[in-house]
Amino acid sequence: MPSNNSSSKGPVVPDWVKPELFEQTLKDTVKNYKKILKFKVSPGTRPGDNYVTIMLRVEVDVELTDNTTKSISYMLKTARKSAEYGETFGNSEFNIFDTERDMFTNVVQEFKDMYKKAGLEVEFGAKCYKLDIKEDHIILEDLKAKGFRPTERLAGLNKEHTLSVLKKLAQWHAASATRVAVKGPYPEHLNKGLFTEEGKALLKGLSEGAIKYILKSYETIEGHEVYYEAVKNMKEHIMDHIWQVGQVDPNEFNVLNHNDCWLSNIMFQYDEQNQLLDTYLVDYQLCKYGNVALDLLYFLLSSPRVEIKIKEFDYFVKFYHDQLIEHLQLLKYPKKLPTLIEIHTQLLKYGVWGFNVTLGVMAGANLEDVAGADFDNLLAETPEGDKFRTQLYAGKQYKEHVKIVLPWLLNRGALHCPNIDNVLK
Repeated sequence: MPSNNSSSKGPVVPDWVKPELFEQTLKDTVKNYKKILKFKVSPGTRPGDNYVTIMLRVEVDVELTDNTTKSISYMLKTARKSAEYGETFGNSEFNIFDTERDMFTNVVQEFKDMYKKAGLEVEFGAKCYKLDIKEDHIILEDLKAKGFRPTERLAGLNKEHTLSVLKKLAQWHAASATRVAVKGPYPEHLNKGLFTEEGKALLKGLSEGAIKYILKSYETIEGHEVYYEAVKNMKEHIMDHIWQVGQVDPNEFNVLNHNDCWLSNIMFQYDEQNQLLDTYLVDYQLCKYGNVALDLLYFLLSSPRVEIKIKEFDYFVKFYHDQLIEHLQLLKYPKKLPTLIEIHTQLLKYGVWGFNVTLGVMAGANLEDVAGADFDNLLAETPEGDKFRTQLYAGKQYKEHVKIVLPWLLNRGALHCPNIDNVLK
């Protein structure tokens, strides 16, 4: 059944979201704040753009001490109130909202300080605030006021936007690797990310639960005979292989992955002539330390346009590596710099993660507007869940991506999964 936080018209505003909750945040962020005049809450994303949490836009008109008025807006992220969400995230030792707030206020600030000390101003995302309430939430500045906007999800990213994201990822990865080399490891919850017993339910549900739906869909795709049996044979073993991708090999080059880097979690800033100025990453709830394939395969297979994602894949990786080395050197990374071959080796070794991307975020990125596009229906064993998962993999645009991505994965060995511990030894 649909979450009680959603309806055909969008998410229902939680009853605890009231004007007085924002008083302190307004006092802290608005110079000469006096009082709230108008308070409005509306959906912050479109159906299909956000799954794990609910995003709301809070618009406030305020009066200042000089009797003038000012309009302010924030993005408020809240938890879903559903059994599916609770079973996956509700019992975790590390609350994903606390994790994200820590990322915004501590880790991201640490990265910014590292670059500033090295003589480069780098921004990664919005400013983060906290309301005085026990409910799970994150409140962020609304980047729209700074000229940021998301791209059109179904259009995909062109080459310019893809390279901009890869540069930002490289800056992020370089700072995160340098931080570990200089200061030591991250807290355990950032080393594990979703690769916990609670997260395993989500990974297992998304991967094993998707197989019957994708096989039915693949049968209708021209040329599916090439990879169909390989996909079918992975059904009983895919979770074991995916689980190995999340285990940290200390002998490899590792970074703090964003771990949910796809075009709906990216904002682009433009000037008045619509020229791209900057790129921010949003949604830091699922960050995880480990191999760079987690971010690179996730982003490159989910978000660029179909005509460039495979054709330009090696170029994109080379561009990322060039940016990574440049920023590692800027930050005076004290260890051996990773070679381009080592980055490609990770992408081959952990190629099954690319197949997992086709089961999840690549399908979501190419989902035409349909009812029921929310987290609960990804996992729920209900007629609504069955209908949504069927639609998720049946769309024409998704099939166009599968048509080029699956043969490519097959040819790279990603659909034949020996024990990763024995790969390339």
